Amino acid sequence: MFSDSDSEYGFLRKGKKAGAALLFVFLSLPLLTGCGRKLAPEPPLQVLPARIEPVRLSQEGSDVVLRFPYPSKTNAGEMLTNLTGVTVYRELLGAREGQKPPETPTEAAAREREEKGFRARAETIQRLSRTELDAATVGRDVVVRDPLVPLFREGRLGRVFLRYGVTAQRDRRKVSELSPLVALLPRVAPDRPFAVVPAVEEGRVCLDWRAPVAMLDGARPAKIAGYAVYRREAADEEYEDRPLGVAIGATTYVDATVAPDLDYVYTVRAAPVTEIPLILGPAADEVAVSTRDVFPPPSPEGVLALFEAGGARLVWNPSLAGDLASYRVYRRERDGWKRIAEGLKDPVYFDSRTHDGGAAPASPVAAGAYGVTAVDKAGNESPMGEAK
Repeated sequence: MFSDSDSEYGFLRKGKKAGAALLFVFLSLPLLTGCGRKLAPEPPLQVLPARIEPVRLSQEGSDVVLRFPYPSKTNAGEMLTNLTGVTVYRELLGAREGQKPPETPTEAAAREREEKGFRARAETIQRLSRTELDAATVGRDVVVRDPLVPLFREGRLGRVFLRYGVTAQRDRRKVSELSPLVALLPRVAPDRPFAVVPAVEEGRVCLDWRAPVAMLDGARPAKIAGYAVYRREAADEEYEDRPLGVAIGATTYVDATVAPDLDYVYTVRAAPVTEIPLILGPAADEVAVSTRDVFPPPSPEGVLALFEAGGARLVWNPSLAGDLASYRVYRRERDGWKRIAEGLKDPVYFDSRTHDGGAAPASPVAAGAYGVTAVDKAGNESPMGEAK
């Protein structure tokens, strides 16, 4: 039997347990309701064409020329599909005397403000469809030309900067970020150089040309600060946009970077100023050049015939030709020179054969004379160096 105090204690104990259970359920309600609540979905990453860069700019004659990579990647780095075209924008900015073309800020916020202002002021000068884009592609680059004739007629060349930006589009409304902005100050350029004459020498090509006599607007004399020389292989469609070299104060250029056995094409453009981006006149008529090796090495020097028992020993100075392949040795017979050795790698040879079937020669007079030639890797043979 339980006493009154025991009954009261049991009731209290049961009451505490019930209260703890109710408290647990109460505290658990927010957790249970939180697990079932749905958060607002985040918008998916929009797949856009990647930003087009770099955009390279130059003036060639009466055109501004833009070159940029063909759009091939998305902003996520994946292969771009459904490309529909490219849009080229241009704005005109007033230019003060001696002012340099504006550069795009590197700081993100300043660049964003600059691009926002450009979008508000710029006009669309070209919209290239996918078909037009493919037609304008040379190698990996898209080449777009912006004619300067309207600005020339308005008398604005040299007075305004031209600044450009490019975007790519996929599907209908998915447009890339604006490309880096690029600008130049267009000018009246010199006319084309003429009478370009190449001279091929071993390991190099020398070019000479005549200077233009007037500017493209007919003004004389032509104002020329220098020349840009371009080279391409005959199988290539276009020249690189960067010149092979420049000539300042001269109408000659030596290209010492040619490779043997190739066909090259050269042209030259005149520049009124030495600035970047390049301001260039029209290209001179192209000249074709072949660097096929037709140049023999120099003849061997110091050829000596040393007569000793059993034959004649020939020695000579080593050839310094960079493309030397071997030497050949000749002996004078009654009916002329006879080749007696070839493919020699060292500048020495011993002739132990008898002369016209007789005994071994005892002197140059009895044996006839000896001669040595050098042969290069292209098979060109040098003049003969005769023994003394």
